Amino acid sequence: MYPIQLALLGVEAIVMALLVLGLFRSRTLLGLSPLYIVVGGFQYLEASLGLRVDVAPGWALYPASTVMFTATLLALLLVYIKEETREARKLVYGLVLANAGLSLISMIVSEHVRIPGSTVPVGLTTGSLQANAWVGLVGTVLLFLDAVGIVLVYEFVSRYTRNMFARTAVALVVIGAFDSVFFTLAVQQGRPELPALMLSAVVGKTVAVLFYAAALTLYLRFIEPDTVTVTVGSGDVGDVFQQLTYRQLYEQARTRMTRDALTGLYNRGYFDEALPRAVAQAARYQHPLSVLLVDTDHFKEINDTHSHLVGDRVLQLVAELLGEHARAADTVCRYGGDEFVVILSSADAASAAAFAERFRRRLRDRATVALPGGVVRITATVGVAAFLEDATVRTPEDLLRLADNRLYVGKRAGRDRVVWQDVPVEAT
Repeated sequence: MYPIQLALLGVEAIVMALLVLGLFRSRTLLGLSPLYIVVGGFQYLEASLGLRVDVAPGWALYPASTVMFTATLLALLLVYIKEETREARKLVYGLVLANAGLSLISMIVSEHVRIPGSTVPVGLTTGSLQANAWVGLVGTVLLFLDAVGIVLVYEFVSRYTRNMFARTAVALVVIGAFDSVFFTLAVQQGRPELPALMLSAVVGKTVAVLFYAAALTLYLRFIEPDTVTVTVGSGDVGDVFQQLTYRQLYEQARTRMTRDALTGLYNRGYFDEALPRAVAQAARYQHPLSVLLVDTDHFKEINDTHSHLVGDRVLQLVAELLGEHARAADTVCRYGGDEFVVILSSADAASAAAFAERFRRRLRDRATVALPGGVVRITATVGVAAFLEDATVRTPEDLLRLADNRLYVGKRAGRDRVVWQDVPVEAT
């Protein structure tokens, strides 16, 4: 019995996730109204569906609360992350008003049962309707607090990590636990099994929201990878959602200022800030540090012969391969024109030269642009300089100057080669 109940809850969570994510994905064709209507339906079922199932000895869950309510949080967080601020407000205000309206209607309808001559369905009583109204009222208050809280927690966690799963999971778990505790206290107060019900609710919602957080992360990574598209709201500075978008807008503006629009790599301005920091850290801890200066061979000829559009594609290919070879701790930048620069942390000269050679060989062997008149094969020349190892290097400027000098040694020697010592080398 217990495994079947758990399996059914799992199926319900999968269906809910697919429903919410699918409706959100189809917004370009249908708009967001279908999603809002479905989520509003969740609210009605949460208030009226009092089904309780045993999932283990002494453990009971309410599917409506465990699966449907957490799916509502999923929808809210998804809309907040991906859509405009006013859309998040629409959803929150709509759900709060829907809950409040259902509670009021339940209270009014309950009076029909008292009047003689009313045909009342079996099991429907004034008490049950009023209980639904109370559940709806509690849910209305908590829903607004949950909506504000999930945004606050998500934004707070975002200050410390850019990992999407961590941000969504923490926000969903915290708010799910908060709602479980206070909803159980308000609705189940007086029952002897209150502590067990509360613990079951917290555990059940935690498992559900972790699944939803994983589903949301996968969706944002593979279906809609551009995860932050927040825009300015209506201008109501008292609105929490308007206030909370300022930090994200600042981060978006900073990202645009530090990223190269064509390649997506960091730009020269970012590099000018990053290199002195890296050198200072290497000097402090006596760690190796290397810089690669990469020049795309014959780039002006490619531009002049095949057009700037082809030249742009060449630069993008070089950037892609540099990004593929770099580690998370490395910094890859477009230095300017057809030149790129890589800061390799904890890499001595030999390691940096090996990195550069792997990149050069892969670029030469695999990076091509097909044109009507033939194929353009792309190559690059790389100059390498190492902090602490090269005797002439004392400052960030020295490091970059030495890499630049070695780059030109390689260009004069015939291009398509890596130079990490002060002598020309033969290309292989």
